[in-house]
Amino acid sequence: MSRCPVIRVGPNTLHFNDRKAYHDIYTYGSTLVKHSGLYDALGVHAPKSSIVFSDPELAKQRRGLLQPLFSRRAVISLEYTIQQKIDKLLALLANSYNSSSTTVSMAVAYRALTTDIITSYCFAESANILDSPGLSHPILQGVKELIKKFWLQIHFPFFITFALNAPQKLILWLLPEFEGYLMMKAGFERQINSLIKNPDTLSMVEHETIFHHLLEPEDQEHLSQASLMDEAFILVTAGSDTVGNACNVGTFYALKYPSIHQKLKKELEEAWVDKDRPMSYTALERLPYLTAFIKEALRVSLGVMHPLPRVVGPSTPEIGGLKIPPGTVVSMGIKFLHMNPDVFTDPYAFNPDRWLAQDTTQLMLDLAPFSKGPRMCVGLNLAWCELYLIFGNILRRLDLKLLITEDTINNFRADNCANYWVPLWDKEYRVFSQNF
Repeated sequence: MSRCPVIRVGPNTLHFNDRKAYHDIYTYGSTLVKHSGLYDALGVHAPKSSIVFSDPELAKQRRGLLQPLFSRRAVISLEYTIQQKIDKLLALLANSYNSSSTTVSMAVAYRALTTDIITSYCFAESANILDSPGLSHPILQGVKELIKKFWLQIHFPFFITFALNAPQKLILWLLPEFEGYLMMKAGFERQINSLIKNPDTLSMVEHETIFHHLLEPEDQEHLSQASLMDEAFILVTAGSDTVGNACNVGTFYALKYPSIHQKLKKELEEAWVDKDRPMSYTALERLPYLTAFIKEALRVSLGVMHPLPRVVGPSTPEIGGLKIPPGTVVSMGIKFLHMNPDVFTDPYAFNPDRWLAQDTTQLMLDLAPFSKGPRMCVGLNLAWCELYLIFGNILRRLDLKLLITEDTINNFRADNCANYWVPLWDKEYRVFSQNF
């Protein structure tokens, strides 16, 4: 049965299921702007962050300030900050979750890790969630609850606005799950106020942070405290999600399928002879099967799942071969790109071997876990570095075992998750480590 390439989902809104349309909207979509109807509601927690900017010029300026810290060169120079957090997770798994009676949810463990990485990388002040007993830190729970309230804030953003502007005691009484958000906000406020009051302290931090760029913009107005706070909040929430999800999904499949696990272990053991000495990101990214595995984990875990709406401009060319009137809202969900059987044969099967074919040009073009084009994720280079280091270390230095129970998820098929802006799976799998 043929697929319908486009349907009307609102009076002035079209959703596509056409890979050419996806690239017309996002990859080449410089004449389309973000639809404020979604992004204003999405950014209710951080209304002055660049994620909500509809004006392409404003978005470009802010991205220009952030980009230096997320360049490949910057990421490689700060690789040790990522490795330190991974070492802490491995020690935690080996020492505290080392039998079938002491297991851990990898969804929680990876979220703790990626939150510690992004806070340390961006602010030189880690949230240290990996140090919290049972990984039960309020920030972890708070971010999870914010994700679960996605539909509430999209359709009733005023409710979230009211809650966030209420007295703190009232917020915690009405919404105790917001404790983590308030803790994060207080931490940013303390750091930002200190830097605004005494900018010279920037020279005293352990390494370069986003505030080195945001507080001293060249040829631009200085950002307000609110803008600094909101940008920091978005960097933490966005920077901990896609990588955490991909690691969670990829690890499950590696443990579920012994053939995949053995190929990964063999390749890593041959390339990484002494597992007690760190292997660099640049060395790991040269391993073909690990690279294929990471790409497949990104494809299946989807990234941002919700369609990202754009508004057609007066000079927008055709979209998917159709001339669309200016002012029309258009979008395409990433699931329709990543699960397209015309490009990815048997798309719901987790198959790293598909990336080892002689020509993967079309597959790479349609792999978009960080979106595409001028508004793609600014932290792309950091994310790739994290994925190689996390998977490389987990698979080489630990022997994880999947706890098989009646509640164990059969798989992470994309049609088994709920759309909460990002994918959300109802059940979690648990593991334990047999060695370090």
